[in-house]
Amino acid sequence: MQKTFKLLFLMILLISSPNLVAISGGLGSENLLWEANQLYKDYKDAEALAKYEQLLASEPEQQEALIKASIVCGRIGSRFPDDTQKSQYYQKAFTFAQRALLVDSSVAESNYIMALSLSNLCQTVTLKERMVQLNQIKTFLDRALAKNPRHADSWHLMGRWSFKVANLSFTERSANRLLTHLPLPISSNQAAIEAISKAIELDPSNLLYYYDLARVQREANLSNDCVQTLQRALDQKLTTTEDLEVSRRCRILLQEVLKVRA
Repeated sequence: MQKTFKLLFLMILLISSPNLVAISGGLGSENLLWEANQLYKDYKDAEALAKYEQLLASEPEQQEALIKASIVCGRIGSRFPDDTQKSQYYQKAFTFAQRALLVDSSVAESNYIMALSLSNLCQTVTLKERMVQLNQIKTFLDRALAKNPRHADSWHLMGRWSFKVANLSFTERSANRLLTHLPLPISSNQAAIEAISKAIELDPSNLLYYYDLARVQREANLSNDCVQTLQRALDQKLTTTEDLEVSRRCRILLQEVLKVRA
């Protein structure tokens, strides 16, 4: 009798709450996203990607999952020494970025992630494709910063873009003129310094910002500024294994600059 009553109660509950299954699935999705984000923060990128892909299989327009899956693919790709494997993950990152942009192009993150995926692809594509993508990267970064002028990652990537454009080789400049017929992007090391400095102002705990700023300052023969930037970097708290690696690179760069300055 008790068993029959429980069954009857469950049937009444399901009838009166038709969204119960959907709500349950939603809670499961939220839990999956939380797990993926924890792995993402710990730079356990392969495991995080698997979680994001699992979530996207049931919710293909989950914006946060698309954005972070793209970032994770880029991070995984950067660790491979050969261009073939790099390209596979960078192309996957680009596909996730395209999907995120289709879901919502009105937010800074979607435009930033497209710029980031194109920046990664520049490392493995042909010279002509690279020059075309340099123009596209600037377009998406401008859009991201128009949406959110305080988006630190976009300022950082703008700085890296500016540094790349300011130091284009003769071959790259010639290729742009002959192969793409697009106007040659124009920037300077000073513009790169200003952009990355803005990123540090907005997020002073990100070690990679300091490292990239120091590299530009060294290229611009600003050795005193470079030393100060690296010393600030080494004063930052290390929270991830990625931080340890960037800190190690900062120490090496500081030793090199001090040796030259001496």
